[in-house]
Amino acid sequence: MNHRRTSRRYERLYYVFSKRMERRLFQLIAVLFLLLVVYQLLLQVPYFKQNVTRIDRMEGTPIHSELSTKREHQ
Repeated sequence: MNHRRTSRRYERLYYVFSKRMERRLFQLIAVLFLLLVVYQLLLQVPYFKQNVTRIDRMEGTPIHSELSTKREHQ
């Protein structure tokens, strides 16, 4: 009988703990998703994008496809 009571108590504690952790993980995922959306929106601003990312600075002058196809045909 005592073992059964201990087992039920353990199950109850585990259930409460898992519910709390599940809620916190859901909140964490929601916050991270919100930060991802905000960051992606900020990357649409050229000034912010230029100062935050290195890729745009590493890229050269874009090649226009019309010019490259005309040169290939000549």
